[in-house]
Parts: sequence; C-alpha cells; structure tokens
Amino acid sequence: MAYLLHVANVLYLLSYLVKDILWLRLLTVVAGVLLMTWAFLQPQPVWASLAWNALFLAINLYQSWLLILERRPVRLSERETLL
Repeated sequence: MAYLLHVANVLYLLSYLVKDILWLRLLTVVAGVLLMTWAFLQPQPVWASLAWNALFLAINLYQSWLLILERRPVRLSERETLL
C-alpha cells in the first residue's frame, strides 16, 4: 500500500517538471487520486487528507476543463473567413 504514496509523490514531482499547465494539472489529478486511495486504505482512514485532496481534485479538474475548452480551434463562418 505504501507504493501508492510513493507513486503519487513521484507524479507530483513530475508535475513540477512539465512546462505545460494542462499536463501539470492532469498529473496532479492522477497523483491526488492515488493519494486519496492510499489515505482511504489506511487502517484508520485519513479523512482530513481525503477531504483536502477531494477539494484539490475538483479545482484541478475544473481548471483542466477550462484549459481544454480554451485550446479548441476557432471555427469561423464563411463570411468571417472572407473578412
């Protein structure tokens, strides 16, 4: 079970090495899910850690969604293209 904690922290380290903010957020999401799994599987679940990581997960998923929407290609009508 300790491997979940180690893999999560390695992913957090990798997220700090990437330059693209979307990849940083996505790596953080995966790391957070692993950390939440580890916290839940403890003999006495670490509820504070689960709650904080759930909040961070929601924020990172929302911000990732906004980044994905922002990166969509712009579609112009025929008239707009002619202009």
